[in-house]
Amino acid sequence: MTLILAIFRSRTQTMRFVDEMRRRGVRCDAVPTPLEARVGCGLSARFSPCDLPMARAIINYYRLNVFLGFYELKRIAGGTVVKKI
Repeated sequence: MTLILAIFRSRTQTMRFVDEMRRRGVRCDAVPTPLEARVGCGLSARFSPCDLPMARAIINYYRLNVFLGFYELKRIAGGTVVKKI
């Protein structure tokens, strides 16, 4: 299973992003940032890869200035692989 994480330096901006995604009907959850990512404030937004264009639009529109990037999260054979996209 592959998911996308939006990682921020601020919990406030993470929650704002989650709220904006949900307002647009996108399933998005606030989740602990995986240790494998080694970045962020400890809280990330998780959503489906098909919603990445909407996520990019929200980041640009609201100028979320502590956004660190999008990361692909894959769970493989009992482990987790995280890489920046």
